[in-house]
Amino acid sequence: MRADFFLSGNRAALLKRGLTIILSFLVFTSIFLLPSPSLAEDVKGADDPIVVAGNIKVKPDKKEAFIALSQTFIEPSRSEPGCISYSFYEDETEDNSFLFFEVWRNRAALDYHFQTPYFHEFVEKSPDLLAKPAEIKIYKIAETQTL
Repeated sequence: MRADFFLSGNRAALLKRGLTIILSFLVFTSIFLLPSPSLAEDVKGADDPIVVAGNIKVKPDKKEAFIALSQTFIEPSRSEPGCISYSFYEDETEDNSFLFFEVWRNRAALDYHFQTPYFHEFVEKSPDLLAKPAEIKIYKIAETQTL
C-alpha cells in the first residue's frame, strides 16, 4: 500500500514537502558546512604558514564554562591535516583572559578548520561567555628562523 493512502491529500502533500525540505537541508549542510574533500586536498598543498593569535576576555562567572568549551576542540584541531600547532593559554597577567596561538600549514588549512563542526559549535556558544568581542589576528609568515 502507498503511504499516502492513509493520509488525506493535504497531509500527504505536507509530508512530501517536509521531507523534501529536510533532504534539501541535509544536502546544503553537507556541501556548505562540512569540510569538503577538495578543500582537504588543498590543505596538503604548498607550505605558506599562517599564524592565528586570539585574545579573549570572558565574563568572570563564565570562566569555567569557557575553559570547558575550549578544551573540547583543542585535540580535534590539533589532529587536522594542516595544523602545525594549536595552543590555548590562560593569561596569567590579566584576569579572565585567554590566548589562542595557532600555526597552520597554509590558508587552505585554516579555511578547512573554519568549516569543522567543532569550530562552528565554538562560534555559536562562545558569545554568551565573552565579556567583549574576541580580538583575533591572522598573520602570514614570510620567513622563519630558529634561534
